[in-house]
Amino acid sequence: MTQVFYRSPRQDYPTISHGSGIYLWDSTGQRYLDGSSGALVVNIGHGRREVVDAMAAQAGRVAFAHTMRFTSDVQEQLGALIAARLAPVPYYTYFVSGGSEAIESAIKLARQYHLERGEPRRTKIMARWASYHGNTLGALAASGHLSRRRPYAPLLADSAFPHFLGPVPHHPNGEDCYCLTTLESRMQQEDPDTIAALVIEVVGGSALSGFIAHPGYFRDVQALCRRHRILVIVDEVMTGMGRTGEWWAHTQEGLEPDLIALAKGLASGYSPLGAVVAHQQVWDTIRVGSGTFIHGLTYGGNPVSAAAGAAVMTIMERENLVRNARRQGAYLAQQLAALVKDFALVTQVRGRGLMQGLVLRSVDGQPGEVAKSLGDDAFHHGLIIYPGSGAARGVEGDHVLIAPPLTITSTEIDELLDGLRASLQRVQRLRGG
Repeated sequence: MTQVFYRSPRQDYPTISHGSGIYLWDSTGQRYLDGSSGALVVNIGHGRREVVDAMAAQAGRVAFAHTMRFTSDVQEQLGALIAARLAPVPYYTYFVSGGSEAIESAIKLARQYHLERGEPRRTKIMARWASYHGNTLGALAASGHLSRRRPYAPLLADSAFPHFLGPVPHHPNGEDCYCLTTLESRMQQEDPDTIAALVIEVVGGSALSGFIAHPGYFRDVQALCRRHRILVIVDEVMTGMGRTGEWWAHTQEGLEPDLIALAKGLASGYSPLGAVVAHQQVWDTIRVGSGTFIHGLTYGGNPVSAAAGAAVMTIMERENLVRNARRQGAYLAQQLAALVKDFALVTQVRGRGLMQGLVLRSVDGQPGEVAKSLGDDAFHHGLIIYPGSGAARGVEGDHVLIAPPLTITSTEIDELLDGLRASLQRVQRLRGG
């Protein structure tokens, strides 16, 4: 009898024992290849003693000091490491505990930025349908993932979070469908002088596994936002920290965001850690204006979490893991592409770096069922993948993300693919394919 309230109380969960590299073991000895880095979190792999030692050393000195009164050497160190990877554009990092907190903080910072500049009418945050930005109410209101929003719809301030239709996968008109003119019309409908910020994912995550818009789309979106003095928030919670083959996915699109949300790979799962990274213009506006960001979270800037983040970035630099993500991501994408020819269940492969998505043929009226079946079968046979569904406006098909740790080798990718093929064969056979 458990006293833990699990996400799915009727489900029996194996007990995790330990991990090493791209593998995990449960208490029965079953081994799992972590083909999704948990939830696109464990970028440097499991069991890295260097990170554990850095956290223990910091905890031995001091584990907590409230950032209302103190900073810490490790927080300063991690801020400098992030800034160096964003140079020459100057950015300043506000630390939080996870991705939802990072988005919530970005939303509030965008609002205060406009207040400080004498534009109090800017109260709205725009986001696209078929997006996911977090599970807290503000982040969920910004998200365009219908199945996640549906139970809490009465609690979501939809008038403050207008949505727009972006490029739609599989549409016969391709890039001409629901693009810049649709966004501009939506802005005019809301009155652009009332919009504080627009939040975007450069590579689709939970709602659009691996989807990438046509070239130039995001630069056009940024230019449109600049024209109307609307801040651009880029959600790099999944894509950041090297996942797409560069340190940041937004640089691959030529963007210079006003605010960037980070989490997941920032501490690689060794400690809860997230951040909202602010462009100097935003930072200066607060510093020169009121001098205070009217926001605070108890564990923001926690020194043990910051020590984990600094150790993770040090390992990534030393082991050239971003370059490995680019090289192994190309190999993974090439091998996954063959699945479209070999399995009727797979309709498309898309993604960037070690963030690859498979689009699956879904069952009528049951969004997510095929992806769940594939994810459950793979897990039962020792492979972890990340299922999703096209439960969003204008989007069809189930999907899964294949996103192993950035440390993965081509031999380990071959092992991952063997497990994936076996699961696809079983699920397809079950569904009469």
